[in-house]
Amino acid sequence: MALMVPLRAVATPSPSWLCHLGGMSDAFLDAVARTPKPTSAGPCDLPILYRDASQFGVFFRVDLASARDVVGRDASIEPWPVLGKAVAAIYAWEYRDSTVGAYAEVGLGVQCRRKGTRPSLLKLGTDMGANDDQGIWVASLPVSTEAARIAGVEIWGYPKYVAPIETTFVADECSVRLGEELTLRVAKLSGPRVAAQPVVTYTTREGRLLRTRIDVDHRVRWGLGQGAHLELRAEGPTERLARRLGLDRARIVAAFRADTFRARLPEGKDVGALQG
Repeated sequence: MALMVPLRAVATPSPSWLCHLGGMSDAFLDAVARTPKPTSAGPCDLPILYRDASQFGVFFRVDLASARDVVGRDASIEPWPVLGKAVAAIYAWEYRDSTVGAYAEVGLGVQCRRKGTRPSLLKLGTDMGANDDQGIWVASLPVSTEAARIAGVEIWGYPKYVAPIETTFVADECSVRLGEELTLRVAKLSGPRVAAQPVVTYTTREGRLLRTRIDVDHRVRWGLGQGAHLELRAEGPTERLARRLGLDRARIVAAFRADTFRARLPEGKDVGALQG
């Protein structure tokens, strides 16, 4: 049996993380000025900085009609067809050090484009941030702390709710358990390790569509996800959406993992009123 050693116990801190510990300048995290944004729980300085975290994700090919049902037919965006199917994903994060505290998060999203546009798949594969008319529609985003929920809902319109989340990152596996709703496991990935791309999300707030570009500073390991397994368990907000998308029977097309996740989450950009 393979030795299952927690990565946190054996990983060597990156030079940038050592800079943070030692109080020295960090080119990525100190590159932008931070501005307070009011929330009902008090001001939240933006961008939110994620200094030390781990993440993994799994991508599924899903039925276009099911994806349209989840995204909604009255929005300004639509699922982006790729070879006749939509692409959905489940992500998990373990934030050990961020400017809004330590917490865990699970995301369910659908790759989308603005209606009436034809963004480039080639650009999507090389730099998600270069595609102005595409992004990930965030369908559900449970978190483990109330502070993270308030900031996400009030500033970006992220569909957050508080739930127990347990994450595991060990040498040969990573996994997440979202309360009693679902579990997702990914075996060791053996594909290429490359620089992570910026992440672009779509959300709605007060009848407006927001597009948020999240810059990152880490590397990810990719794989085909043959060892990935999703189990949908008790009923819950994220579980219901996963069933509507058919993720329990969908084909897994890729998986990735990052053990030194670092990111800057700025305020979203208003890209217009929702269109019927």
